[in-house]
Amino acid sequence: MTLDHMRLLRTGLLALVVLACRDSERSAGDSTRGSLAPISASVPGNSTNWDPDAGPVMLVSMGNSADSAAVILPDVSDSTIAAVQGAPAPVRGLVFDLFGRTGKLQTSKSVTAIQGDSTHDCYAWPLAGVRGAVAGWRVGFASGHAQTIKLDSIEAMSSTDSASLAASLARTAATLPIASDPTFKGLPFRVRSAYTFLLDSIDVVIADVLRSVNEEANPRLEHLFIIAERPAGSAGKYTPAYYSRTAGAEETTQATEVLAAVLIGSSRRPAVVVNIENDDGQQLGLIERTARGQWRSVWRSAYTDC
Repeated sequence: MTLDHMRLLRTGLLALVVLACRDSERSAGDSTRGSLAPISASVPGNSTNWDPDAGPVMLVSMGNSADSAAVILPDVSDSTIAAVQGAPAPVRGLVFDLFGRTGKLQTSKSVTAIQGDSTHDCYAWPLAGVRGAVAGWRVGFASGHAQTIKLDSIEAMSSTDSASLAASLARTAATLPIASDPTFKGLPFRVRSAYTFLLDSIDVVIADVLRSVNEEANPRLEHLFIIAERPAGSAGKYTPAYYSRTAGAEETTQATEVLAAVLIGSSRRPAVVVNIENDDGQQLGLIERTARGQWRSVWRSAYTDC
């Protein structure tokens, strides 16, 4: 399905989404930077509760080049990240498997530490070169620590399937148990991104659903990041298993981007790797499935702004 087709489809869905959501809008006050709260049991703003089964470090593609990566040090917090500025990446002897949204792209890739620069007036992760990396990879785990989950994007679905998913996500978003915010009341939900995958007998969807106030003087956005489940093959509504809400000025509102989904360790725990984007920096997060119908934010990295 072409991008123009998707735009026409989403425009046509507007009336349906409004009808599905108008009488059940729920939301909360504006969030602060770094908010990524699960349905229950909040995670501290700078959690170092890294899952050791995920390996000693994690790679994240720099985006502008497939051959360069930031080396994420899971135990470094906002209060200690200054100490690693300019330090070499601790990747000696490690090889990595590289993942994207479509699954595992390469295995056993060697990396080389790149000398960092400690003179910048901002914080960044140590850097590494990834020789011969393919385009499209997003995250890397030390080989043997993660297995692949292939995500299917709403943009690649048929018009019928994508329309059904968008409508279902609108109904799910409209029933989230969050406090009322009159700023967005009655406004339609639209799907910014959505990915699905099959987990045993469960269909899982990961989505960023938003609403917007298009006032020229004060445009505002509300993002609802949702992980939801339903029995495989069911046509019913997805049941939320995790969500977070952020809202504020259009140019500064935090948004959550899905980088990849993986199975971690020998127990093959499903996990989603996300990039939490702010207007002046970013933070990585790991959301794991802890039980049927339950996902939990278990770790967030230090905040970087270079």
